[in-house]
Amino acid sequence: MIELTDAQITDLAELQQLCLELHSDLVVVGAIAYQQYFPDDERHTGDIDTAVARDLEDFDELKQRLLAMGWSNIAAREHRWVSQRGTFLDLIPAGKNLREAKSIAWPQSQFTMSLVGFDHVFSDAQLVTLGGRLPIRVIPPVVLMLLKIVAFLDDQTSRAKDLSDIRALLSKYEADSERIFSDAVLDAKLSDFSLANAYLLGLDLRFICTEEEIGTVRKFLSTVSDDTKPAWLGFVRAAPRPGERSEEIAQLQLNAFREGFEEG
Repeated sequence: MIELTDAQITDLAELQQLCLELHSDLVVVGAIAYQQYFPDDERHTGDIDTAVARDLEDFDELKQRLLAMGWSNIAAREHRWVSQRGTFLDLIPAGKNLREAKSIAWPQSQFTMSLVGFDHVFSDAQLVTLGGRLPIRVIPPVVLMLLKIVAFLDDQTSRAKDLSDIRALLSKYEADSERIFSDAVLDAKLSDFSLANAYLLGLDLRFICTEEEIGTVRKFLSTVSDDTKPAWLGFVRAAPRPGERSEEIAQLQLNAFREGFEEG
């Protein structure tokens, strides 16, 4: 279970206040968002992932203020910041223009990162309380699923960890909700009741997706369903529980997710 330290909470609050002063939305994404909704999982992360609604031409002002506060930027990884207290924090600019362009090219390294799906980061984020004292906006699981899919397709060789999160979401989505017993699930006539989570995740993801994002999800399904490609074996092995690391269970989850997605 991820437990934020007092230093991390303080630094995140400091960043949030700075963004408020600059009239820019700040949203928590990534592992911290996952842990907010699935706190019983054993998760380890060395940083906090965030997105800020600022374009690159406006990002320098935020950058200069962080530097003035004693934060430092890691040159080799332009999105990575370290606070005076030692907190590692990833900060992704995702202003309106960048979201319309669907990507960001970092000025120094020219490293390109996809921003497909980031409109949902700001429109669908939910206000939660981190560490029992910091109200802040965090993306919901369905948006996290979309971002994980996009990140994996963006770089399949180095983003294998995203498959672990995707498999976990397929297993745990709405696990504590009455929706698991809803008519929508019963009408789907799934081969196994344990597939209701994956089905509902597909259903809800389709509801928020644009036409472009629908294409992205379908590309992901095609990629990880092809047993001639490394992505398939990576998907099979990525299940958080050893009992789910079989080709049969992986295929059943994919089929349920696909059925929900196409039904939606």
